[in-house]
Amino acid sequence: MDTLFVHPRIGDKTAAFLGREHKLLIGGKWVPAQSGKVFDTHDPGTGRVIARVAEGDAADIDLAVKAARQAFESGPWSRITPSERGRLVWKLADLLEQHAEEFAEIESLDNGKPLTSARGGDVPLSPDSILARPAIGIIE
Repeated sequence: MDTLFVHPRIGDKTAAFLGREHKLLIGGKWVPAQSGKVFDTHDPGTGRVIARVAEGDAADIDLAVKAARQAFESGPWSRITPSERGRLVWKLADLLEQHAEEFAEIESLDNGKPLTSARGGDVPLSPDSILARPAIGIIE
């Protein structure tokens, strides 16, 4: 197994994020894969391992579907007003903008694209995509 490689062009926050354990978000909690398996994510430009991520399988999918169904049927999202949902979606867009540099660095490494391309295109357009489709996902 390769050791994690910290690219010199990324900042400390991104390096810390990539170096930590990456679990699955199920039922509002970060959990390891039921199997305990992880997979390596590689920088396509260098082939080096940039992160290790929980490897979800059918058991994890079943848990996630059950949690999503429960959240939809009895969680707060289905009971809040459209204006409150909109406020939460705007908050998500604000957080994306607040952390734009880290997202750009991760996007650059994950896709092997120039950092300037991620900074100038992918990341700035992400909040627009969220705001164009405000009914996506469940925010608890």
